Amino acid sequence: MKQKLIYILGAGRSGTTILDIVLGNCSDSISLGEINRFFKRNGIAPKREIDSKEYVFWDKIKGTFDKNLEGDYSRFKKAFDKNEYHTHFLKPLLFGSDKFYQNTLIKQYESIAEHTKDKKVLIESSKYPARALNVSSALKDKMEVGYVYLKKDPVKVVSSFGKKGLEQPAKPFLASNLYYFTINVFCYLTVWKLRKRGHNVVVLKYEDLIAEPLRVLDRIGSRLGIEVEAAKDKIKDDEALDTGYLFDGNRIRLKDNIVLQRDLKKVDRKGSAYYFTRVFNYLIYR
Repeated sequence: MKQKLIYILGAGRSGTTILDIVLGNCSDSISLGEINRFFKRNGIAPKREIDSKEYVFWDKIKGTFDKNLEGDYSRFKKAFDKNEYHTHFLKPLLFGSDKFYQNTLIKQYESIAEHTKDKKVLIESSKYPARALNVSSALKDKMEVGYVYLKKDPVKVVSSFGKKGLEQPAKPFLASNLYYFTINVFCYLTVWKLRKRGHNVVVLKYEDLIAEPLRVLDRIGSRLGIEVEAAKDKIKDDEALDTGYLFDGNRIRLKDNIVLQRDLKKVDRKGSAYYFTRVFNYLIYR
């Protein structure tokens, strides 16, 4: 039986890491996080102690990858940047990616599969829509791939980008709005393309995940064919969720476990910035 990959796409600071963790607590599932950064980090899980389970897990995967495909990690990183970064989005959408990148991508997933044979479902929150398209092409004969496109209230995303010291660099107000709008347009085009290729894609809002996680999990489980009862039971009982083996992503990955917060923070001020963001991003968020 083929392993199943659930790829989470969306804009930065939209809650993709939290969704990764939630889905990783489903039966026979494992959270992998942002593995698109594997080559940027030279295959080493960042900010992990060398004796931690996460470091050991990814170190084994790195060892397998290095045996399967020898080469310079800087070269791998350049290939991934040219085929996955947002400025190159039209390439996989319209033309497809180069063979060296495709081969490297396949070897990356084969190396992960070698060390996750006891899991039926891999959860990835690399986010990038271009990578989502490339994964569809590269893994079509190797894994069953389903997708979740996660959106978050643009006001909260833009506000989050005003904060410094987080994993993703801060952005000015206008740049944050433009970024959020552009990435979500890319995501909509990606969802359209993926559905044309026959993939199952679930589109949901972060706010619904937090407010009604059980209903959202039922929807994801039904559409993508995964067993979600284990995660639902933990959430119903307010049990801690295991953060799994997240390679990179939001800083909450560094915790051993988290409890899903069920309350949404309210926006305190509704000035001109609030209304600009609401109107500018209305169509893509609604």
